This record gives sequence, structure tokens and C-alpha cells, in this order.
Amino acid sequence: MKSNTKTCAVVVTFNRKELLLRTLNGLYEQTLSVHTVIIIDNASTDGTTELLKHSGYLDKPNLLYRKLATNTGGAGGFYEGIKTAHQSGVDWIWLMDDDGYPPASCLEALLRYKDQFDFYGPLVLSDQDKMSLSFPITLPTTKKIVRNKNQLEAIILNKNLLLDVLIPFNGVLLRASLASIIGYPLAKFFIWGDDIEYTKRAKQAGARIATITDIEFYHPTAANLGTSMFFGKMQFNDTDSKIKLYCLCRNNTANLKKYHGKLHAFLFGIKTIWFYSFTRPSLKKLKFSLYGLSAGWFNDFSKHHQFINKNFE
Repeated sequence: MKSNTKTCAVVVTFNRKELLLRTLNGLYEQTLSVHTVIIIDNASTDGTTELLKHSGYLDKPNLLYRKLATNTGGAGGFYEGIKTAHQSGVDWIWLMDDDGYPPASCLEALLRYKDQFDFYGPLVLSDQDKMSLSFPITLPTTKKIVRNKNQLEAIILNKNLLLDVLIPFNGVLLRASLASIIGYPLAKFFIWGDDIEYTKRAKQAGARIATITDIEFYHPTAANLGTSMFFGKMQFNDTDSKIKLYCLCRNNTANLKKYHGKLHAFLFGIKTIWFYSFTRPSLKKLKFSLYGLSAGWFNDFSKHHQFINKNFE
């Protein structure tokens, strides 16, 4: 089915060619056709280009494939993708990574809410069991952490809207006119936190934001994402990747300092130190996280490249 509303899907990929195919299959199976698909490839080395060519996707007239010269991370990829889509003159920009994918009715269902919201998306569920939330949600009013559909349904009862709650860049729709106001994601963030910063900017601009809980989108769940601490009252995104931990600490500190003040940024530092001192003790991660916290405090976005493809041993 075609629509007068022009929607451009932006997919950022890096070395996950098989998962990328799953995403593209989902996009081209939509009950409401996507007007354009833009793939931003962060200099993949796993044969992504060859697989796209072999599978016929590079021959599709509405697909634009752009391979960057270097890996700019998710932040750089979404900067390029949103900028390209926005300048093409579409109405809506549909954002996702290469490891997430929509069911066939996702876009059609989402666009039913296009007059109510400006930056909104589906409920992001684990692609393994489709009941667990791929990213635990902290409810803004009660601060309760929700981890599965049953918990969520018990809280919101017969409603299907979580206002001012969003899992950005995972099947979310961005009104193109909003991008005209707030610009594009910060490429300097590289990975993690760029989506949060972009959502903060949207809120400041008065954007209507929501998660539509009866519309689903699927995404893998990382084992240590949302690790519980303080008897389940808080959570922390533990990781064995140096680039992810560094960017998490740096970007979250910078975001908190900018949008909530120095006290909130300082408290995040205390939370991080507590996590690696007591919740999951690790002297290596504790010391390393201090570099990221310091960089975020002083707005230093110049050092993350040295940690790409490096893990804690």
C-alpha cells in the first residue's frame, strides 16, 4: 500500500551484514510502503557491500547506500543519515540500527499517530522472546524500572501511550520539520548518549514525544544492559567494550551537566564509582571509567578513537 506521506527509513550499519538483511527485509515487507531507504555504512569490512549487491538491494530504485570512509559510530551514522533524509524533502524519518527490525504493520500503525506526535516510536522488545523489553524503561513519574510487557501493562492499564518516553533511534519516527528546528545528532558522541541528547533537544523545542506500547519493534538484548543496582532501584549499562564504557561515561556526564546541571553529573559519577566498586567490582573498569567521566565533565570529545575495538581482559 502506498501513502501520500513520504517516509524515509535511515539504517546505520557496521559489520553486521546478515542482521542488516533482516532489517531490510522488514522494511520492504511493510504494509505501507517506505518511500526511501538510506543505508549509512560505517566503513564495514565484513563484505556488507557485496552481500547487498548479491541480494539485489543495491538495484532497488528507492535505496541509497552510502559507505563512509571511516567508522564514525552510531552518532556519526545517524548524523549523516538524518541530514541526508531531511535534505531529500520527506515528511518523516524512520530511524533504526542494523540489528533492529519492524514487523510488517509497524509503519502503517505508527503513522496513525502522525498528527499527535513529532518524535515517537514503538515498544522495543527482545527479538528472542518478544515479551522482554530490549531496553529497560525508567518511568519518569514513579522512577519504576520496567523490564517486560506484563509489568508495563499492569502499570498503564488500558492505555497504550507512554508520554515523554522514547527509546530513540530504534524504530522511531522523526517529523522532518522538527529536524529543521533542532538540527542533527552530535557526531562527536560516536556511540551511546547521542540519541538521549537528541531527544533532550527535541523536548526543549516543544516536540510531542511518546512510545506507543501496542506497536512493536524487535531488537537484540545485551546481557549486561540495564544491570540492576541498589536493590533494583537503579540500573547501569555495564559493558566489556572500552569504547562503549568510555563513551557512556563521557557522553552521559556531558548530557547531565548540560541539561540537568553539575550536581546530576556529579551524582552519575558517584553511581559509576559505586557500581564498579561494590555492585560489580572491577578495578580496571573503575579506573577506566574515570577517564570517561573526566572527559565528559570538561567536554573533551577528542580521545575516544584510541579505544575502538578494544575490550577489557
